[in-house]
Amino acid sequence: MDFRVYVIIEVPLIDKKYEILVPIDRRIHDLISILKRAIPELNIGYYENNTPNIYNKSSGEMYEINTVIKGSNIKTGTRLVVI
Repeated sequence: MDFRVYVIIEVPLIDKKYEILVPIDRRIHDLISILKRAIPELNIGYYENNTPNIYNKSSGEMYEINTVIKGSNIKTGTRLVVI
């Protein structure tokens, strides 16, 4: 059984894309915390005082911060957008 999913995360504010493996037992707010630690640009400016939202690029669905990735429609190959 695979315990991680491969996703592509786009951050339009800084015009960058990231390909990462995400553990399926984590919540969306854990993913946001990981991104803020890994991407220095997310710790300055707009995101410094605001929590970014994560959206499914193809459906436009916004994920609640307490959603567990395993219970969502995030699968390997899903494209996510951080706004």
